[in-house]
Amino acid sequence: MNKYVRYGLKVGLEIHFQLNTGRKLFCRCPPEISNSSKGIRFVRRLRPTQSELGQVDPAALFEFEKGLIVEYIAPDKYSCLVEADEEPPHYPDLKSIEIAIRLAKFFGMKIVDEIQFMRKIVVDGSNTTGFQRTAVVAYDGKFTLDGKKYGIQSITVEEEAARLIERVDNKVIYNLDRLGIPLVEVATTPDINSPKEAVKVARYIGGLVKSTGFKRRGIGSVRQDVNISVLGGTVVEVKGIQRLDTLEKTIEYEFNRHIKLLELQRLLKESGLSIDTLDISEFMDVTEIISKSESKLVSRVLKKGGRFYGVKIPDFSGYLGYKIVDKTFAREILERIRFWAGITGLLHSDELPGYGLSRDIVNGIRRSLNCSDRDAFIIIGIYDEEQLPLIREKIIERITEAFKGVPYETRGATEDGRTYYMRPRPGMARMYPETDIPPIIVDDVLIENVSRIKLSDPKEVEHKLINIYGLSGEMVDELIDNDVVDLFIELSENFGRKFGYRYIYHVIVSIPKSLEREGYDTSKINEEVLRKIFEGLWNESIVKESVTDILKKVCEGIKIDDAIKLYSRLRASIDDVREYISGVLEERDDIQNLPLDIKRKRLIGIAMEKFRGLIDPKIVVNIVEELIDE
Repeated sequence: MNKYVRYGLKVGLEIHFQLNTGRKLFCRCPPEISNSSKGIRFVRRLRPTQSELGQVDPAALFEFEKGLIVEYIAPDKYSCLVEADEEPPHYPDLKSIEIAIRLAKFFGMKIVDEIQFMRKIVVDGSNTTGFQRTAVVAYDGKFTLDGKKYGIQSITVEEEAARLIERVDNKVIYNLDRLGIPLVEVATTPDINSPKEAVKVARYIGGLVKSTGFKRRGIGSVRQDVNISVLGGTVVEVKGIQRLDTLEKTIEYEFNRHIKLLELQRLLKESGLSIDTLDISEFMDVTEIISKSESKLVSRVLKKGGRFYGVKIPDFSGYLGYKIVDKTFAREILERIRFWAGITGLLHSDELPGYGLSRDIVNGIRRSLNCSDRDAFIIIGIYDEEQLPLIREKIIERITEAFKGVPYETRGATEDGRTYYMRPRPGMARMYPETDIPPIIVDDVLIENVSRIKLSDPKEVEHKLINIYGLSGEMVDELIDNDVVDLFIELSENFGRKFGYRYIYHVIVSIPKSLEREGYDTSKINEEVLRKIFEGLWNESIVKESVTDILKKVCEGIKIDDAIKLYSRLRASIDDVREYISGVLEERDDIQNLPLDIKRKRLIGIAMEKFRGLIDPKIVVNIVEELIDE
């Protein structure tokens, strides 16, 4: 029995695909991203509203209470008055609806008779309206993959959010070019039982959407939200995962986090502690004691006019330092209070003495807070005493949740797969009907249009890549994950006979991946760049050895045509090479005295280091041999 079965891991996916139907969902603007940050700018402050039942969604209320100020950039040609919320939405893009229905028919889903858009409250600034428009198209479907059945909970169509540009303190800046791009969301039931299985399912569904011919390409065009739970825990949502390798790492990380949180819950119960008897005191000022330390953190806060406060947590010694995957439980508390109060750091008794605080100072803090050896304490440095009640409330909230196991919350994911507290889970109070858009009747005409949209099983594409182009299963997965299957097939048909299919894979997948590991911004390596690389190789204006250097220049911001000119084989003539090698032979006695075979290899190496990518290596070899013979 593997660990996922043992702990009852259940995973459900919500996969969002951007569509390119030629227009945005509620206006005629192109569904494209602007290359410029220029445009009209305006500022808004968003506020939550009550639902039809008079309720306010806690996640929306939280965002509002942070006092967020939002600045928007409205680029010309990529946004209009609809995105600025100065004009009502236009009639929805029916092609997006048709694509969603086509997918629903593939999964054997129940398609609604009347599609009604709803408003989903979002006040983080990503929508100028304060809500996102979304509509359920179908529900209750299934499919079989590698012999196992999976459920499809729902398929919805919704508008993409604005593009985040910058976040500084309580101000955020968004670009409206992305706002309104059509999204189709496919939500699975929690039938997935391992991280690798989740990747397999996501890859399959992504292949289906891609086969319609309307899926947008590029980084950010696909996002996975994941719902994760284990036996004895609650469901945690992790949002905004863009890459499939990150998806696998995130599920693994969150699975281990759930296990450790449940273990902490068990330890707390076995210790005899309970929520009812946990009496966390008010904060006390410990500035005078801690100011005697040599801590740089303390010194920095005090110089800015801040003060330090401590809070006692009875009988909690050892639990603040309890390790949860790669962080302590104290870090989980910090994430919570940082989100609500903006606090970026704390000190706690389980890690002290340390950080410049001596044992005498720690003991002084213990006495000041009336702590016994069994008690724990937390110290924070702040600049506004009025934050203390909120901070104390969130410390109590997170410690209380520890007695219940896994908190019911929404988390974000980093590129390396780790997760962090993002916000409370939203409730149904965030949804209410959209009154500016009439219902869409699913009639015979709409269904007839749907039947014209092609859809092919991704397994057929996978079979073609393996059996016709000779790629391995791992290489096929990389092509799918990087969304370059169509590009690979196109380049293979045009240039495969000359360069080989695996070399084409090497250029469009392996080299960019290697450059990304080196820290290059590979988002600039697009399909146009790769096509021009192979055109240059085909007409022999560049050589294979220069491809990596050309792509490096593109990553650095140089246009592909200019990068190709830098490494054009015409930039180094035969005379240049001959003159350089002759000079090396004349000036370096250490090479002249080498045995003939070693001398030949050494000269070729020196010349290639000088002229790599600027001339055909065969020419270099011929010149070296000629000069040695002479």
